[in-house]
Parts: sequence; structure tokens; C-alpha cells
Amino acid sequence: MSAIHLLKYVRSFVDGRVRIRHPALRNEGVLRLAREKMGAIEGVQSVEGNSLSGSILITYDCKTIPRERLFAVGEAWARYLDAVNKGKDSPVPHF
Repeated sequence: MSAIHLLKYVRSFVDGRVRIRHPALRNEGVLRLAREKMGAIEGVQSVEGNSLSGSILITYDCKTIPRERLFAVGEAWARYLDAVNKGKDSPVPHF
């Protein structure tokens, strides 16, 4: 699984916790949508966001979400956030 888009936005990653920074997350509506959709993924324990820094912290159960699935979800969101940041319409990732 390629995670080319995702990797440039990951600021920290350890099993069970990942922090992502992306300019599109400075938009309150985009951040709220990301928190809602990511928080609904089975195995995600919490999603905290900060629109001032454009970051999101996701804690998850690494036994429920294998690393490959995490990368697939993250890559889909990175592509979505890239599109939104460029003002393009893009479907919201659903998992």
C-alpha cells in the first residue's frame, strides 16, 4: 500500500497514536468533518483536532486497526485534504 500523500503530513506515529498536520485542517468545517468521520471508524478511540495548528491527533486500538488499514484510511484522507486545500470538489472518504 502506497502512502505517498499521507507521509508528508504525519508528524508523529507510534502504534496506537498518530498526529497529522495539514493546512486544510485549519478550516473548522473540514476539521469537524474529519473528527466526525474518523471517530466513527471501528477501533478509533479518540480524535482531537486543533484548527489553529491544522492538526489532528488520532488514538486507536492497534489490535482492531491493522497498520495496512490505517495507512489506507490515512492515504484516502490525505488525498481528500489535498483536494479541499486546492478548492476542488472531492468525495469524503468513508470507511
